[in-house]
Amino acid sequence: MRVAFPTNNQKTIANHIGLAKGFLIVDTDTNERIYLKNPLLDRVKEVANLPEGQRGLGVGRIVPALLREEGVDVFVARDFGEGMILNLQREGIKPIVTNEKEIDKFLENFDGSRVDFDGVIDRGYGRGLGRGYGFRRGFGRGYGRGFGRGYGRFCRRRWV
Repeated sequence: MRVAFPTNNQKTIANHIGLAKGFLIVDTDTNERIYLKNPLLDRVKEVANLPEGQRGLGVGRIVPALLREEGVDVFVARDFGEGMILNLQREGIKPIVTNEKEIDKFLENFDGSRVDFDGVIDRGYGRGLGRGYGFRRGFGRGYGRGFGRGYGRFCRRRWV
């Protein structure tokens, strides 16, 4: 199984996926490590002077395709945006949220056979004030107003 991490120094997990210097891909079967430079860092300088709201880097669109080309099965980060989650799932990559900062400590505790049950972020649909029931036995806290639908995230387990 191939597990990817956003990282700045190949030892710790970066706080922001789009601003990470690169991605470390670890094959848990062979312990092989591959480092990919983040192609979005070149665009950061280009969009820095654009007005607010027009600075989209396309992280949620570009990174999942990049990871799919490398055969990644699981992507571990400290936080995900909604677009990133949807695009990762479309590419067949499982997103996992962790509080762990060090990659090696995460890999020591990581059990790949439990990914389908414990570490996946799920979406929930909400009504009214965004309170609703998530698809996979979780409560979704959405962004709905009134009686509209809200989209929320639910994480059954955070890897420690």
